[in-house]
Amino acid sequence: MNKSSQNDKYFSDHDYDGIKELNNPSPYWVLFLFLGTIGFSLFYLVHYFGYPDNGMDQISEYNKQMTMAGKQADQHPSEAGAAFVMDKEQMEKGAKLYSEKGCIACHGLKGEGNAIGPNLTDKFWIHGCKPADLVKVITEGVPEKGMTPFKSMMTDVQINSVSAYILGTLAGSNPPNAKANQGIECK
Repeated sequence: MNKSSQNDKYFSDHDYDGIKELNNPSPYWVLFLFLGTIGFSLFYLVHYFGYPDNGMDQISEYNKQMTMAGKQADQHPSEAGAAFVMDKEQMEKGAKLYSEKGCIACHGLKGEGNAIGPNLTDKFWIHGCKPADLVKVITEGVPEKGMTPFKSMMTDVQINSVSAYILGTLAGSNPPNAKANQGIECK
């Protein structure tokens, strides 16, 4: 066997103007990686887009999320009513949040009200008479009166804790220097 025939095994049969192409196969690990990617893409296509009614396609996921959002909107305390428990632990958490979130600045340390915010200790309410109305005011705020909406600053559980503190501890406490009655009397 001559030297040119030994070197011919490294060249392919392609010949372009006297220039021969080398026969340089890819390493096996590159080939396996390439085939693995194709296999994964086929699995992905079948799993997410392949067979109908598998519940994994984008439309099904969108519908699931819209259903979940609708259920959460139905359970939102500002619309569904205040579903909170007025126990001692809840009111202690509410008292802490009342001072941490700056409610003291407008409503006073003991809920007596000041030049900015109304009295929270009397039986007169400006925005409704139900606990759900209180939760709605804390959640949505009253921008025209300067009340900040707290829905982006507190969770629903925290809003319920503050509401429980106001209704369970502050309401009816008759602190000194309380602001005059505002709104309608709630019985």
